[in-house]
Amino acid sequence: MSNNSEDAIRALNAWLDQHEDEVADGDVDEILQQFLAEYNAVESLTDNEQAHALFEQAMEQETAPEAEKLLKEAVELDPDFLDAKTELVHIQYDDPIDQIHQWLNLLHEEKEKLKADGYFDKENIGDFWLIIETRPYMRTLYTLAKQYLDMESYTLAIDILEDMIELDTDDHLGARFDLAGCYMMMEDAESLNQLFDQYEGSDSVSMIFFQAITAYRIGDYDLARADILRLNDTIPEFSAFVSGDLKDEDLDENVQYCIYEPGTIEEIMCNMTPFFLVLENEALLIFMNQCLDQIDNSPLN
Repeated sequence: MSNNSEDAIRALNAWLDQHEDEVADGDVDEILQQFLAEYNAVESLTDNEQAHALFEQAMEQETAPEAEKLLKEAVELDPDFLDAKTELVHIQYDDPIDQIHQWLNLLHEEKEKLKADGYFDKENIGDFWLIIETRPYMRTLYTLAKQYLDMESYTLAIDILEDMIELDTDDHLGARFDLAGCYMMMEDAESLNQLFDQYEGSDSVSMIFFQAITAYRIGDYDLARADILRLNDTIPEFSAFVSGDLKDEDLDENVQYCIYEPGTIEEIMCNMTPFFLVLENEALLIFMNQCLDQIDNSPLN
């Protein structure tokens, strides 16, 4: 959901609070039409709305200086604008370690504010993405996790990603796929299996692929082989992917943006992006190709 949409939801929630008695007795459609009429009739934006408009503009800029200028203006209008401050760190700090320190400071400050406002109370844990006010915190957490992944700091990434799926159990941001990849890299089959079960991983080709590689790495070759064959039955391009024969024209053009249809080779490729190094293991590739060769050479084929 865009920041503009989140602004509208905030405005709606505030409007409903102001018209509580009318809402209790009125027709829902009529009430929503009244809100929209008032919302769209406002000629001047609040500081918060202006800040979000500047943020949207900044994200469309082609150069860092132009984006930085707009982001600074957004933060001046709304000093608590975590999304803008998180993006500014990208621009203002080149050293990944410096970026991490800045994001940790921002997260600490934001968490203290959210705690003071009651958002970290027990009844909210697990539903953070359903609460508009906690979404920026989740996005910054994910930014930090991605940085740890880029640095191959899998233990640190796991801490953040596990925190994310605890705060948002429905995992609207897809942190579970990065978490599964980290468990694979750490050869933590037990944690991966628990995650697999928690999110019904049998329906996700990415999860099955992570499980197959993990099984291979810990020596459970029967499970690894079964998962590889299962993927081959599900995805027509899987054999070409494993053998390296998959061509660009065989892929959806959106795969480079990590936009994919679930249950496809694009899903695997997108979710494997931080972990492709593991596929440079020659022994693993030989094993996977041997599993698939057994199908091709079967008397039934």
